[in-house]
Amino acid sequence: MKRMDQRGPASAKLILGLCTTLALTTATAQVDRSYDGYGNNVDSVQWGQAGTPFRNYASNGFGDAISTPGGTDRPNPRAISNAIGSQSSFIANELGTSDLVWGWGQFVDHDINLNDDQPLEPIAIDVPACDPQFDPNCTGSATIPMFRSFSDPLSGTGTANPRRNINAISGFLDGSTVYGSDPVRAAWLRTFSNGKLKMSAGGLLPWNTVDGEYASAVDPDAPFMLTDGPVPPVKHFVAGDVRANEQPGLASMQTLWVREHNRLCDEISAAHPTWTDEAIYQRARKTVGALIQVITYQEFLPAIGLVLPPYGGYDPQTDPRIMNCFSAAAYRFGHTLVNGELMRYDEDGNLWSFGTVDLRNAFFAPTILKDEGGIEPFLRGMAAQEHQRVDPLIMDDLRNMLFGQPGSGGLDLLSINIQRGRERGVPDFNTLRTDFQLPACVSMTELTADTLLRYKLTTAYGGVGDIDPWIGLMSEDHLPGALFGQTLSTILGRQFQALRDGDRYFYAADPAFTPSEVDALNNTTLADVILRNTSIQTLQPNVFMAVPRDALAVELLPFSDLHDFALRAFPNPAQQHFELAFEAHRAGAASLEFFDQQGRLVRTDALTIAAGSNQFRFDLGADLAAGLYSIVLRTQEGRGQLRLVKQ
Repeated sequence: MKRMDQRGPASAKLILGLCTTLALTTATAQVDRSYDGYGNNVDSVQWGQAGTPFRNYASNGFGDAISTPGGTDRPNPRAISNAIGSQSSFIANELGTSDLVWGWGQFVDHDINLNDDQPLEPIAIDVPACDPQFDPNCTGSATIPMFRSFSDPLSGTGTANPRRNINAISGFLDGSTVYGSDPVRAAWLRTFSNGKLKMSAGGLLPWNTVDGEYASAVDPDAPFMLTDGPVPPVKHFVAGDVRANEQPGLASMQTLWVREHNRLCDEISAAHPTWTDEAIYQRARKTVGALIQVITYQEFLPAIGLVLPPYGGYDPQTDPRIMNCFSAAAYRFGHTLVNGELMRYDEDGNLWSFGTVDLRNAFFAPTILKDEGGIEPFLRGMAAQEHQRVDPLIMDDLRNMLFGQPGSGGLDLLSINIQRGRERGVPDFNTLRTDFQLPACVSMTELTADTLLRYKLTTAYGGVGDIDPWIGLMSEDHLPGALFGQTLSTILGRQFQALRDGDRYFYAADPAFTPSEVDALNNTTLADVILRNTSIQTLQPNVFMAVPRDALAVELLPFSDLHDFALRAFPNPAQQHFELAFEAHRAGAASLEFFDQQGRLVRTDALTIAAGSNQFRFDLGADLAAGLYSIVLRTQEGRGQLRLVKQ
């Protein structure tokens, strides 16, 4: 049994050696992204810049072709929601994909897209009289509060200058959800020591306090964060994106990437002790942004069934800006995936001691992570639970109780999705199809083969020509091997290809990364990032495919005294190879022993370890049978153990 390759500590720093091959002069001289996206394209410097308009790719759908909401001749949004969208029971997706699809999808959304409300422009949604949730007393005057999206004040002056909505954050997939889209927020999040970002006790995001800890006084200069809900929390997490406190699954993902940044900083600093805080920070920031791109394009998009043309390098003629129809309609497909419960598990597949969390009770409640065991239970749950099918149905937690109970802050996300498309000038579904060079549907039958859905659509709209974009996108029959239909696939594909090809800093084209480093990035998965930054010991290699937690839970062999070393292995389960990482206080000889489920020693490897961070790569070999193994590291200063599953 031969190791494929043994990596000493110096060559193992960063992700599989990502920071070791660059000289100091390269690190300090490299060009880094701006925080707000400005200057990515040297000829069109505002493409993708925070505070600039979305791209109006689709036809003008405003009521007056200038600025007024469209769809005034269509039915009431809440009436459509009631007729089509009510859902109280789980409907599984057909691909077996996990909750991390919508979890990662939301994280990506918050990296590229934010259109703030304009509080001076209310467009409340009228509620039909005697609506059982929002008007049970039959007043006929109930409304669902809503505001128009913020727009460029210089737009909306005429048909030649229609209303243009503003993307408040960097429109590139660049890690701005971790670091922020402006220098002020970015600076507040930093420690300015060894390149690291602020964290709080328990390895959580910093709180909005003077030192980032929950018990301390609130910092009046802390960056703004959204804390919507009937009782906004006084103390909340601060992150690169203002929406990080929305629900604990999202906050867990945000936390994971701050941990990864700080982990990278340790490895960069150890490999290059003369580097400045700024050089370490920017290198870690660049690598985190690259990993977010890798996971999105190598795992997330394939998991949902979106296939892009091969990457051909940076194209300065490609406009990467977020399309208005993508932001206001298409990328909101994640809303229909969400389950009413957030599952939480311990390592052995048991329900977490605090139980599951009803989504309706989890909005803007960041103390759940502080008081109920951190991010690991949520990440295990999201990897284990299948998400819902893409359809025009939304769970009641989002359709009736978004951010509170009806009448007490509760909203209907489905109604808002319909109204949002109208007020942002997105045309009807059939017009949207023709805008993307697809033929219009001439009947409900061409839209969907689902007879019950056709009946509901006909009852709500009458004909196929009046369907709102979000409803149509969620209703069309799915493509083979995809979570969604033709129109949604086309829009998503167009946008993600533009984000890739039109980004001068896309990792595969960034000269800061050598070819071997790009290979290492391409071989990194979200499971790897989770395993090396949490106490989770075992995950399926592709966490976007759901695997029940109890199928991964295995019993440790009875070595009761092996607690000196905390070992980490990834991927785990493994197929051909795995990486073993640990910290040692002193250098010396060591051995790694493999025990099978009967406690028999089946393999021993000799190691030479160094003081500090150690990372080794092992070939499992064809002669090592699939199954569960207990791996024991023995050194002069102690021992450590973990369990590894070979597939």
